[in-house]
Amino acid sequence: MPHKAQAEIITIVLISGIIISLVGVAYMWGIPLITKRTALTEFLSAEDFVVKLNDRIVSIANSGSGEATLTIPKGRIRIIAFESATPRDPDKNSIILETIVSQPLVLGNSVVLKTNVLGENATYGEAEPRIINLSSETLGSEYKLFFTLHFRELDTRNQPSRGYVIAVQPGAVTGNSQVSVSYAGTEIIPGGAASLGDLVVTKIKVDLV
Repeated sequence: MPHKAQAEIITIVLISGIIISLVGVAYMWGIPLITKRTALTEFLSAEDFVVKLNDRIVSIANSGSGEATLTIPKGRIRIIAFESATPRDPDKNSIILETIVSQPLVLGNSVVLKTNVLGENATYGEAEPRIINLSSETLGSEYKLFFTLHFRELDTRNQPSRGYVIAVQPGAVTGNSQVSVSYAGTEIIPGGAASLGDLVVTKIKVDLV
């Protein structure tokens, strides 16, 4: 009987050790996997928000009226206004969503997202009026992502040539949970297009609420 009792105790200890080991392995592999999935989900949510925001802005600009409001996902919005003195400045005329994730999704140079034609100046009717860029920087043990929705000039090929650009303008800032975009008028800059034709500037006001 003593030998049988000892054997049972040893068996229980071995089984307990195996269970603890399996739990440890599951934790070691499971937590990073969950973290990666969470980061990917946050990335996809941010990307979807930027695409929808662009769609709303383009629709308002094309109709010459209207407004739309979207809920900002995890992160905050910054607006860099369009300036008529430098209408083709790639560092201006942008809406930037900043969000923090726990996993490195992109490092180094920026990556272009969901944009078919590149370049600061493109052809009207062939290219999107915007470029979406993704870049990141290290923030301690985390990573800050920058989703930049930048609007560029589109020029017609027919003569007389004309340029068209959607110009974002910062509006009121009363919070950072929603972004509201609305039509704010149209301005024509004579000879302001890259083709030296007139530049049609459609203004979009961006409010943070």
